Amino acid sequence: MTDAAAAEADVRARVGATLERLQRVDVAVVSVAPPDAERRFARQRAHDAAVAAGRRMLLDEAIHAARELAMQAFSRRGFTGTWAVTDWSISTARAGDRVAVAAAFEDAVTAAATEDLVDAATLDTLRATSEELAMLTGTPEPGALSTLGLGLRSWPARLAFIVLGAGLGFAVLFVPGMVVGAGSVAIATEIIRRRAARR
Repeated sequence: MTDAAAAEADVRARVGATLERLQRVDVAVVSVAPPDAERRFARQRAHDAAVAAGRRMLLDEAIHAARELAMQAFSRRGFTGTWAVTDWSISTARAGDRVAVAAAFEDAVTAAATEDLVDAATLDTLRATSEELAMLTGTPEPGALSTLGLGLRSWPARLAFIVLGAGLGFAVLFVPGMVVGAGSVAIATEIIRRRAARR
């Protein structure tokens, strides 16, 4: 294997490992900023270094893969339900959030592709946002079913809370129907009674 082929294999291995790590990032709760001037400068430095080293195609390929990965992550986690089951069809991420996450993923693979070409400060800048996202992984979504009764410390309190919630859910779902049904029966009975009285 030539030196160029070995270098390309190393780059692909680093990018592959980075993409694998990014696959485990949970994008359901997003709290990252879009690229600022420092990140844009770091990205440009890495891009210039990759071009000078003949890695432009490798870098473009890595960035495209990172962007696709971000979109796939949102397609898997873009919809949710809460304790009120009211937003099954509402995405929890705005367009700006999606762009910010995609940019963070792109920066991470850019760092992987140019790890041996740029300085440590540039690499730290490029990796910082994706690492922040990784730290947020596992944060519960506001109002999610998994957080129901989470603040209650004792099991009896949690059980009482769940029973109360189930009772309220039953009331919300079935009581209006029962009221409408009873009203319909009463109206029908009254109509029949009046018709019988006329005869």
